[in-house]
Amino acid sequence: MKKEGKAKKKKIVYILGIAAGVMLMLYFIAPYVMLHFIRQEEPGKDYAYRDSFLNEYSEVRENIAKKAEELAAAGYLSEAYNYPIDEEDGLYIDTILCDSKEEKKNLIVLTTGVHGIEGYVGATMLDVFFDEIYPNLNLTNTGVLVVANVNPYGMKYKRRYNENNVDLNRNFIYSWDDFDKSVNKDYPLVKNFLEPKKKLGNAFLHEGGFLGGMLKQIVANGADTISNALLGGQYEYPQGVYYGGDGDEVSTAFLKSVFQYTLTGEYENIVHIDLHTGYGPRYNMVIFNSMYEKMTEAETKEAFQYDTIIASDSKSFYPTTGDTTDYYYRLAEHMGSTKNLFSTCFEFGTLGDGFLDTVKSLKYTVDENRNHWYPSTNSVMNDIMKERYLEMFYPTETKWREKAVSDFTRAMDGVLENKLGYQLNQ
Repeated sequence: MKKEGKAKKKKIVYILGIAAGVMLMLYFIAPYVMLHFIRQEEPGKDYAYRDSFLNEYSEVRENIAKKAEELAAAGYLSEAYNYPIDEEDGLYIDTILCDSKEEKKNLIVLTTGVHGIEGYVGATMLDVFFDEIYPNLNLTNTGVLVVANVNPYGMKYKRRYNENNVDLNRNFIYSWDDFDKSVNKDYPLVKNFLEPKKKLGNAFLHEGGFLGGMLKQIVANGADTISNALLGGQYEYPQGVYYGGDGDEVSTAFLKSVFQYTLTGEYENIVHIDLHTGYGPRYNMVIFNSMYEKMTEAETKEAFQYDTIIASDSKSFYPTTGDTTDYYYRLAEHMGSTKNLFSTCFEFGTLGDGFLDTVKSLKYTVDENRNHWYPSTNSVMNDIMKERYLEMFYPTETKWREKAVSDFTRAMDGVLENKLGYQLNQ
């Protein structure tokens, strides 16, 4: 019996030793394995607009300046302006105004980089626009106004938020004096989960910890509470995610003045496209209409001959507070404008729209914000977080990039044909 007892103890110790060894191996090796498998693929060497998918804010600025010079040299009535946000840090909003040659009838307004890091895809689409669409417009009566890098800090440092951690697409409040900053009732319920107050540590342990925390929140508050807390924006927690600020940011004030300029100008018809990445099915660009746009989903599909539409009557529509397109409509109404205004968002889906994709999006959002306030000293964890965040807003996959260009041109054709009478695809 004593021999059997010793054998059992020895076996248990042996099993525990193996388990401990496996755990140590996972602790030290698993993060490197994770990093290997989540790294995005290198872009292909030969595809349309490969050289327009840039990787640095300075490159984007140089490219926009070059485009403005090319337009002027080609005889177009174009002028470039730079609006300073932080001159010491070299942060500027870049604009190009291409006026019509004679009659001021139609104005196309393109805005990019409201969510900083998303401006890299926006910059590519500006190249596509000026190469493939602009030359085919009736330039005797049509002008174009580009406002690029609206959030230059987010562009430079590859964040969604600006220098004050403000989500600019939640900052376009029509009247701050009349605005209730406690409008988001769900965020306080999940604040501690969304705003961890410590550094990211070991990647392997963090994966399980995050999922456990999420399940705990779902059990306590319901699954909808987290999504409601995020998407609508919040205005009480400056270090939180989707923070909408407590007044107009400098970039916001500038873009608001641009909108007012267009509504008091001579152009009769205004089409505004705000370019974003992140939300929606992968390999699909979504036309996401404002809550103030009266066209239904079915009507929009028919009007633009484009299938991936989210309108105010769509099941997947979610209202946001402080959105740029909503503000544009409200400003036009308040001013009593008689302009024919259509303002919408082109959103290029990245991760996907399934349940697991939504979980990944939530995790990457929380992790990036956490790392901003409490920088991790774990280099592998840092690399994993940065790779994932880039994947969520700026995929490198060739198939994705080619489809993004294709969807953009097809959607622009549909919008401009319906709203301004252009048949660009013929």
